[in-house]
Amino acid sequence: MCPQSRRVTGIGRVLLLVTVVGCRVAGCCVASLYAAEQEAAWCSPISRDLALGVGAVRHLPLTPSISLLSPRPDEEWTEGSTVIIRWEATGLLYWVRLYYYGGNCPLGGRPRGSFGEVIADRVPNTGSIQWTVPWIDATCFRLRIAGFGVNDQRLADFERVVRFRPRELVDLPDTCIAIIKRKQRLYYYEEGRIVRMHVISTARRGYSTPTMTPGDYSPRRGAMGQVFRKSRRPRSRRYDVTMPYWLQITSTGSHGIHATSPNLYYRLGRPASHGCIRQHRSDAKVLYQLVPVGTPVYIF
Repeated sequence: MCPQSRRVTGIGRVLLLVTVVGCRVAGCCVASLYAAEQEAAWCSPISRDLALGVGAVRHLPLTPSISLLSPRPDEEWTEGSTVIIRWEATGLLYWVRLYYYGGNCPLGGRPRGSFGEVIADRVPNTGSIQWTVPWIDATCFRLRIAGFGVNDQRLADFERVVRFRPRELVDLPDTCIAIIKRKQRLYYYEEGRIVRMHVISTARRGYSTPTMTPGDYSPRRGAMGQVFRKSRRPRSRRYDVTMPYWLQITSTGSHGIHATSPNLYYRLGRPASHGCIRQHRSDAKVLYQLVPVGTPVYIF
């Protein structure tokens, strides 16, 4: 037997073809080549199973795993937008469950409970699903996907943090204050990211918190749409109350953002003011320290 025809333990058919070519060049007999091929084939677990009548080709099972391809890390989704959630999976995962969850906007630094909802359940493991982003009472949320086996056992899961932007706050400057009256929330953006989100109160029935953008003007209120002045403890002559951490947002001083009294905290989150934007004292203090005079202000 020529050297090329020795037993080839653990070598597959690709190398065997090279062996065959080499043996032909050396003039080896066909019988020796056939014997070497049979020995190499026997070293394959698949071939052994077939030869022993075990059954079809055997595949080594992959450990079940799943991961999100979209959203990407640090991605931001906008309220009302339609997005495609994409994932990839290995192993025997037959269906998936998608859901999101997180903590509601705190009030004065204290938690206000949590939110969570199933996006889709018992979805075939096809790799993608379409979703319309709802309103979320937070600056971000966790998107989680879980994969299940044939007997409905949970075999794999994965989650990713997604930044959230309300629909009104698209195309704003990188640094600004934005207030959404329909949700009674205030946002402070810095370098394009939400750094503060507060529960607030705007004007109750019979009073007005004007919508505004930088450069707006009203004959009654003057220029609007920026922080014109700051003061730690000014007093309202009209209502004879102190307005801590005052951020003046009209040139005449008719409207501003300030802290409310502790006995009125329970009203935050719904219209309750005479026109100004009220906040919890702790939130107002932080915002006052962050915001410089001249910061653009938007009220929607």
